[in-house]
Amino acid sequence: MHIPPYFKRPAWQRFFAGSVVGAICAYFVFLFIFGELQQEWIEENLSLRTSLQELNQSYETLLKNHEALDKESKEEMTLQEVEIEFTNLKELKLENDRIMVQLLKDSISEETSHLLGKPVNEVNTALDLLVSSIENKTLEVDDFKYRGTVKKLVVANNLHLSIELETAS
Repeated sequence: MHIPPYFKRPAWQRFFAGSVVGAICAYFVFLFIFGELQQEWIEENLSLRTSLQELNQSYETLLKNHEALDKESKEEMTLQEVEIEFTNLKELKLENDRIMVQLLKDSISEETSHLLGKPVNEVNTALDLLVSSIENKTLEVDDFKYRGTVKKLVVANNLHLSIELETAS
């Protein structure tokens, strides 16, 4: 059996040469398109990875904040400190007498010392008793006697008392 010699005819030579040149051109076009698509895929992949990392970080932060808030809400708030403020020290001419003011604060803090460390909701139930015990107590420092009236009372982690003093006879 004999294969006909097509490679000697010029028409067939042009066909084979065109096929080879066309295949080479098609290969370069394929490489160009594949490279462009690969580059777009890599850019999209990188952008999605960075957005995923940002979302994971924000999720972790939100989760930690939520856990901290949950922990705080489960823990009962306790009374940490008692702040006492006198509103009318100028009228009584006691604003410069720090020792007298400190002794007055100490005598009032004796009334509130049992509240330290207790949960705030327990303190809230005993506020009326606290106010009446402060208002009914005569504060005696040296030879002076004072009575206090509670003007403002704020309860949070700290108990803030604003007391107005008057001389008692």
